[in-house]
This record gives sequence, structure tokens and C-alpha cells, in this order.
Amino acid sequence: MAKDETLNFILQSAKLLHENGLPTHRLEERMNEVCKALHIESQFFSTPGSIFASIKIDEVAHSHMIKVTDNELNLEKIDLIEHAIKKVISKTIVPYEGITELNKIKTLKNRYSAKISIIFMGISTAAAACVFGGELPAILSALIIGLGIGSLGLLLRYIPQLDKVYALLAAVWAVLVSGIFNSYFKDFQLDIATICGLILLIPGFTFTVSVTEMVNNHLIAGLSRFATAFITFVMLAIGIGVGESIILKLHLTNGTNNWGTLPFWKEWIALIFVPLGFVVLFKAKPKDFWWILISCWISYFSFKIGNQFTSNTTAVFLASLMLGIVSNLFSLKTKRNPSVMLVPGMILLVPGSLGFLSISKLVESDVVAGIQIAINMLTTSMALVLGIIFSNVFVRNKN
Repeated sequence: MAKDETLNFILQSAKLLHENGLPTHRLEERMNEVCKALHIESQFFSTPGSIFASIKIDEVAHSHMIKVTDNELNLEKIDLIEHAIKKVISKTIVPYEGITELNKIKTLKNRYSAKISIIFMGISTAAAACVFGGELPAILSALIIGLGIGSLGLLLRYIPQLDKVYALLAAVWAVLVSGIFNSYFKDFQLDIATICGLILLIPGFTFTVSVTEMVNNHLIAGLSRFATAFITFVMLAIGIGVGESIILKLHLTNGTNNWGTLPFWKEWIALIFVPLGFVVLFKAKPKDFWWILISCWISYFSFKIGNQFTSNTTAVFLASLMLGIVSNLFSLKTKRNPSVMLVPGMILLVPGSLGFLSISKLVESDVVAGIQIAINMLTTSMALVLGIIFSNVFVRNKN
């Protein structure tokens, strides 16, 4: 009976970690570490939609295939699952009690309501526009775009069929809002408003994770995520094209109203609101705000300082190296999953906007520019991934 409970605990842990956003390469490593700590032979193979596990207990091999539905990243649940795993490994609780804890975690309601999530999506997009140098019109435009996209996401609960065109509809909304602001304000920062408004949908993070998985020889998982990211890029680009066609039909002209420049300290204010938004959007615990704030600041300022002395790609490598080292130190010190710091910090470094621009150029038949930007995105992603890999050489994470 105890053997069956141990087996069920291992399988449920793997499924819950996968469903709450842990990348496949980290999932395989983590579950093999768990089985080793429990003195069990195991092999795990994970893809974005399934888990294959071969587990040997007392010379009896068990093979399992688990169908998994990918959900959004939930840092709080990952933390709770890891805590339950550690209690079973340390024999603080028996596997049966561990299964009970996992069931409670599975049914745990999200800490943040849909309305709160929508508000903070708007705050995140507005803060991103500020960080990237936007003035007040661009910031307000990004805020409205973010709020609209969040509301559209809520609508999917009632009309799930829209999920397949969610990115396209969001892009159309972003272009319409930016176009209206552009018709009112002089020298409106159209690109900043549009890209920052869509920043949470641009799959730069998914693309970077796909590269990470391929570098770690998880080719099936990596190629699957790569295809998902590419399709999302295409949907966004088509949505931009549809939105621009609508704007042309409306015959909107460039605005003539001037707006003054915001003070230099706007950047510091934005760098507080960006991590605050990440706490809600990644479903982290409120007390983790300070860790997420530190990770965002490390990423941003490491890149900014590095970019003054070297190329953009090298600056990304150095920033991700610093981020990875600090995330691993955080994990060793607190005995928690490094994703709490690693993921929010990576979001500020992933080259999602480059992929968006690349596909947009290809849609506009500017093939040369599109390919050049795509190559730039790939090299930037590789620099980011290599920085994280090298950080594990300097500080080995064991959690």
C-alpha cells in the first residue's frame, strides 16, 4: 500500500508541477532528483502536453503516460508543491499525507480575482511603456490596451471558442487604441505604445524557454514550444495588419496636441510597478514582491550598464548571468524554487519585441529586414540562455 502511495505521490507531483508552468527540462530534472532522494529508480520524459514516467520500486517497474493541460505560470502553487515534496523526502509526512496536501493545492483558488488581474495587466503594460521611454500618451495608450486585453481574456471563460483568435483580436485592439491616440497627440510613440500594450502576449518568454529546452537536448518539447511561439507571433502580426487596415478606412490623421516630457524619475516609479504587476500576473505570494523587485532591478540595470560598454547581445548574456547567479543564491538560502526570481527577471530580457517586429516585416513583404531581425532575436535568446547555463556553473542550484 505504501509503495502505491509513493508512486501516486510522485506522479501527482510531476503532473501538478507541469500544470503550473514548470518548464519540461526543469520538471524532468526535479522529478529524477525527487526519486533519487526517495531511493527509487526513475526516468521521466516530458513534453508540453504529456509526461512519460518509468519508475522502479522494489525491482518492479511501472510505466505511466500522463496527459497534461498547460496552464499559466503559478509561482505560489509551485512553491507549495515543492514544500510538500520536501516534507515527504525528509519523512516529515508520509506519501499519503503528501497526496492529501497536493489535492488541497490542486483545488486552491487563485489568490487574485479576475478583476485584480485585469487591473494589474493594465498597470504592467503602462509601466513597461514607461520603462522603455514612453511619455504620458504612450503610457496611457498601453494602459488602455492592457486593460482591454485583460477583459478580453476574461471573456474567453464565457466564449472559449475565441481562444484560438485571442492574440489576433488583442493585436487589432492594440492598433486601434494606438491609432486613436496617434490622431490626437503630436509625435505619438506608436511603436512603444503598441508593443508594450501587447508585451504580455508577445511570446518572447515561450520562445526563450523553447531555446533553453533545445539546448538541454529536449528537442521535442523545445520544437513544440517554438511552433507555439511562432504561431502566436503570426497571429499578432496578422492582427496588426487588420488593425492598420481599419485605421486607414477611418482616415485618421496625425495629431497636433503637444504633451510635455515626464521627469527623469519616471523610470524608478515604473520599475516598482512592473514587479508589482508580475506578482499578480505570475500568481506569486504578496511577500515575494521584494524578491521579484530585486530580480527585475538586477536584470534591468545589469543590462543597462553592460550595454554602455559592449554590444546588446553581450549585455543580455551578462544580465542573465547575474540574474541566474542571484536566483540560485536565493534558492540555496531560502530552500525555494529559483523560478520566483528567475522568471520575472527574464521577462525584462527576452527578445519578444524582436520576434514581433520580424514577423511584421515578413507580413509586409520586407523579407530581408524580417530575416535580419529574426536572426538578431535568435542570437539574443541564445545569449540569455547561455547566461543562465553559466550561472549554474558558478552557483549550483540544488532546490
